[in-house]
Amino acid sequence: MTCFGIAFSILLAFLLFAASGLYDVAASRMHWRLTREFLSFGLRRAVATHSRDISAPKLEDMNLIVLGAGHFEDGCAPCHGAPGRPRNPIAERMLPNPPHLAAVVSSWSPEELFWIVKNGLKYTGMPAWAATSRDDDVWSVVAFLRKLPETSPDRYRLLATAGTGRSNQIIDLGAASPESDDLANCTRCHGRSDLGSALVPRLAGQPQSYLEQSFHDFTSGLRQSGVMQPIAATLDAKTLRAISAYFSKLEPSRAKAPMAEDGAIGRGREIATRGVAETNVPACRICHSETASPNVPRLDGQYALYIEEQLRLWRGGLRRQSGNATAMRIIASRLSEAQAKDVAAYFENMTRFQPSPPLAKR
Repeated sequence: MTCFGIAFSILLAFLLFAASGLYDVAASRMHWRLTREFLSFGLRRAVATHSRDISAPKLEDMNLIVLGAGHFEDGCAPCHGAPGRPRNPIAERMLPNPPHLAAVVSSWSPEELFWIVKNGLKYTGMPAWAATSRDDDVWSVVAFLRKLPETSPDRYRLLATAGTGRSNQIIDLGAASPESDDLANCTRCHGRSDLGSALVPRLAGQPQSYLEQSFHDFTSGLRQSGVMQPIAATLDAKTLRAISAYFSKLEPSRAKAPMAEDGAIGRGREIATRGVAETNVPACRICHSETASPNVPRLDGQYALYIEEQLRLWRGGLRRQSGNATAMRIIASRLSEAQAKDVAAYFENMTRFQPSPPLAKR
């Protein structure tokens, strides 16, 4: 009973102190040092506990790092600052202060960083990722964070704006158009520059109706992305149409695709033009050709890594409600990882400036 009495007395003291209103909750003053130490200890232990079953993938791929740098620029830099750029003055007044990440990321494991970026931290201003189902998005941020301490301001600008370089080639919009800023933001990742991440799709020459539908899917949440959903939600119908029209009229890049593994392109061609009879997979080119429906994407010249990732998302059910959901989910589930890799290599090495090959007879 003695232990119970002591515990009850401590709890009662805390309740009376809270009820008195004496504790200063103003954001203009820092917590007491004892409070800070207690909260910091609890945060560390909570993150370590909840991240212990997470296993990090390989994070050295530059495509992942570049993609993460773009996400960091949009979602993290305003509060945490970036190399060569201080934090926003408003963020400087937040309590607790958003840390300068270059100074602290090395004290967290990749798994812990993943858990924090994905789930956020209560009562700190750190939000959860906008699409918690997209672990691939979150891992890209972690891949970049691990490189942040050694990233110079010039290197950061190169990584965070790797797709930039075509925003001055605005078709049908004009420099003074209110849509120009939104378009410039899109070209930072989806521009024609091949300095960007191969995990971000090339949009040049895609059908306008397909691009508009993709925007609508992101806005409604039918298609999940912690990056694209917040962006799409800010665009009105006029801007959405203007951006879609711009990319649809943009000439696709002539950049040469990387060499694929010997035989991969040939195997991929068989799948794309004949299908896979054993698993009842139809030929990809029935839908994905220049003369097919304007509501499906053109895959010739698309990044292989992007195609592979989308097939994984279809297979995992993360795009089960977006356009052509039923057919693509079934097809993706019937393709092995090796077959998906082959067909992706085939499409990446196909040029958009030649007629699509005819479907082979089965």
